Amino acid sequence: MTALLHAQEVRVIDVGPLGTRVEHAEPLDAGSTHPLRFHWDGEDFTVDCTVIRCDVLSRGVQRYESGLAFVQTDGHAPPLLRRMLEALRAQEELDRLRTLVDASKLINSSLDPETLLASILTVAREELGVERGTLYFVDADRREIWAKITGSDVGEIRLPFGQGLAGSVAATGEAVILHDAYSDPRFDRTTDVRSGYRTRSMLCVPIYNRAHQVVGVLQLLNKTTGSFGKLDLDFLASISDHMAIAMENARMHLEIVEKQRMERELQLGREIQSRLFPDAPTGIGGVEISAISVPCFEVGGDYYDFLNLPDGDLGLVIGDVSGKGVSAALIMSSMQAALRVAAAIEQDLARIVSRLNALLFQMTGGRKYVTLFVGRFSPATGELRYVNAGHNPPFVSDGASLIKLGSTGRPIGILGGGTYTSETVTIPAGGTLFLYTDGLNEAENPDGEELGTERLSGIFSKANGMPPADTTRDIIAEITGFEQGVHATDDKTLVVMRRS
Repeated sequence: MTALLHAQEVRVIDVGPLGTRVEHAEPLDAGSTHPLRFHWDGEDFTVDCTVIRCDVLSRGVQRYESGLAFVQTDGHAPPLLRRMLEALRAQEELDRLRTLVDASKLINSSLDPETLLASILTVAREELGVERGTLYFVDADRREIWAKITGSDVGEIRLPFGQGLAGSVAATGEAVILHDAYSDPRFDRTTDVRSGYRTRSMLCVPIYNRAHQVVGVLQLLNKTTGSFGKLDLDFLASISDHMAIAMENARMHLEIVEKQRMERELQLGREIQSRLFPDAPTGIGGVEISAISVPCFEVGGDYYDFLNLPDGDLGLVIGDVSGKGVSAALIMSSMQAALRVAAAIEQDLARIVSRLNALLFQMTGGRKYVTLFVGRFSPATGELRYVNAGHNPPFVSDGASLIKLGSTGRPIGILGGGTYTSETVTIPAGGTLFLYTDGLNEAENPDGEELGTERLSGIFSKANGMPPADTTRDIIAEITGFEQGVHATDDKTLVVMRRS
């Protein structure tokens, strides 16, 4: 915008209700009065102005900047001047709103934290004129702030609330301006020394959401035009809501991505674990076997196995690791591998279980334990030698009664020492062996009532004589029906062996 001062064209830098700043070629004396002629909306009007100050902009090519105060009649500016000022204010507001809309679109254009930082820095460079910046997210649960560092081996940095300028802003919710960073004792030069960058000035502001909670901190470095001040704070406050929404969306996106990654990992873990459960052996004379394991989570700590032993004997194993989920699954797979190695070199079941007990205690220091049943079945005679290390008592049905195979030692892994004993039972022709984990007898209905061992043994009695494949399917179905839709809180594993 231009105007005429003594018929000389001047550039209007800004204008307000009390005066204006203009750039011109000839010096003006402070205190002198001059007519300033505007052309606005097709009309010319003149306002008398008093020179408040006159500063030299350039000595090589004479340019000056002067502050002029309007001389008002009866305390009122000329009508055309008032109209011009109102129009300029309206245009400024329109420009401000357009800037906010453009900034909001850019800031909300991505859910990636690094891209979000780049968008915010683009806005900051265009509107505030800064060189660099860092966008910190607030982790309220851990009382930390964190930021993605592009192009760095670190990848991510985390600071506790109160540490450093950004941490202090997160803790207090108060903005900080450093006009000369190196002269301020609060500024830490470590990063500058390491990177070779020189921080001259800094603006560090909290980012509030609509609930007035600090969700982030924006740190901007080295304003290239003037100094950080109130106008910068006002502009950032005007887009704080938009930054907060974008940051919360980015955080939720990261949580969803991480959840999906975990779900993929757990699904892969479930597939791997399912392959660790062997198929029930076939081709053993006079014996039918079926097995099933239903984890309550993606992976679980229940375990069964079948081992080919010398003299045509069959190893039968079932176990239950304390706890649930990934840790239990890892213990389970370790026990399976260790048992397969031990069974190949050791005939005595009690010594095998003792070795497993020592190994698990060494691995977990007593923090995890496994209830374990290990049996050696001779198909020719029906004899079953077994060690029951604190596991749910298996049952042998002969059609008329159930025989309970009680514990012969404590669960493995609780203490490093201790001995185990073995027992022997005969499975008669037509008899059935039921091995199971406590996910069956501890299944609950909506009233919180457990199925219990008595009811479970009754189910076993009814199933005697049925083909094992039908037995495992029907027993799991009956227990699921008892639960009536209640989500299981434990894995269910069942092994059924019938001797014809």
